[in-house]
Amino acid sequence: MEEDGESQRIELKTAMWIYLLALVIGVGVGTLGSAFHYCLDKVIDVYAVISTSFSGSAFLTILTAAIIGAAMVATAAVLVRKYAPETAGSGIQEVEGVMGELMTLRWRSVLPVKFIGGVLSMGAGLVLGREGPTIHLGGCVGQIVGEKANSDKHTLNTFLAAGATAGLSVAFSAPLGAILFMIEEVRPRFQYSFVALHAVIIASITANLVNDQVFGTLPQLPVQLQASLPTFQPPGNLLLTLSLNLLLGALIGVLGAGFNSVMLKCLRISDGLNSRLMLVIAASVGAVVGALMIIAPEYVGGGEALVKEIFAESPLLGFLLALLVVRAGLTFLSYSMGVPGGIFAPMLALGALIGTSFGYVVHELAPQAELQAATFAVAAMGALFAATVRAPLTGIVLVAEMTDSFELLPAMIVTCMTASIVAQSLGSRPIYDMLLERTLERRGLKEELEENK
Repeated sequence: MEEDGESQRIELKTAMWIYLLALVIGVGVGTLGSAFHYCLDKVIDVYAVISTSFSGSAFLTILTAAIIGAAMVATAAVLVRKYAPETAGSGIQEVEGVMGELMTLRWRSVLPVKFIGGVLSMGAGLVLGREGPTIHLGGCVGQIVGEKANSDKHTLNTFLAAGATAGLSVAFSAPLGAILFMIEEVRPRFQYSFVALHAVIIASITANLVNDQVFGTLPQLPVQLQASLPTFQPPGNLLLTLSLNLLLGALIGVLGAGFNSVMLKCLRISDGLNSRLMLVIAASVGAVVGALMIIAPEYVGGGEALVKEIFAESPLLGFLLALLVVRAGLTFLSYSMGVPGGIFAPMLALGALIGTSFGYVVHELAPQAELQAATFAVAAMGALFAATVRAPLTGIVLVAEMTDSFELLPAMIVTCMTASIVAQSLGSRPIYDMLLERTLERRGLKEELEENK
């Protein structure tokens, strides 16, 4: 009995130590993620300065913006290729690979390149999100803490998971969605245990609290949505609403499968190009998005501002479809440049565009139903995430937290689950599984992935 008591005390002491370090990780990721967000906002503000400085000449304004955009994207591309190739793209698949012991995390080079390269590439106006880089940065913090604490493999896995979860929590101000993402999406590589789960929760909440001290406590997309939907009254025709949500989910399931397929094909093409040509292409794309930041900013950038505009201004259907086509193309192009940046935020923006367009068509065909387009937009945001990432619960909660629209949970559940099932039935694989496989293939490590399945 005495031995059992001693063993329990040792286990409790170990757990408390892990929880304390998870708290440290949360503070570190919250601080780093907030700094990343702040720096990115300041770099984007450069375009506003350009507009003011050259307000008398539209040509000079656009030319200057194009040059700056080209310089920023090219610099980010050079940093990635020269110092840390693994910082290209989202970084989520990199963290998953490290957690699965398929690769190592070189945080000394990854952390500065991901931070600076991400600020430059997304600040230039590429259609990329900050969530992937923030998760990668969070993984670096978890790795640092794990190394300094001389952690064993299981504890290091816990700290990596805690850091990555904290990163997503900071990026979207969605601590619960971030925790679900770790449990649902990263599940095969997260060494789940009672202590590990609670460490992840501690890090996620702590990082979110730190972020709230910098950017406030409101959900990321609340004001315009609540103005667009002052009340969430259940529709009179529930059968019609259910049918429409199923139809929207099926449509997005097909589009999500197509999104994954096209994204991987674009990456395969970029893999076949030499580094000099890719640098020229990166600078050219940077010039285009830099000019668009002045001419038509809604077509570029991560998409958070665009989602707010959609809810607030109710643009015409033709304009929404044009935005959808252009932003989808720029998402594939931006991610293929090999610079730091994620696809969460661009996907959410595409989902909002699809859902709003669907809502407009429904209103034209059945105006008597009095269904608001914004309800479909919210459901579609989560559904596209569910169809591409294959994590429906995360998509539902993430969007609900971001938009403060928990009243729409039934519609989101139906739409997200349908989208995920349809995408799966079409043979589409989760996007991050595909990206991880590509990464390992490029490094000659694909056999290790097969052994770990």
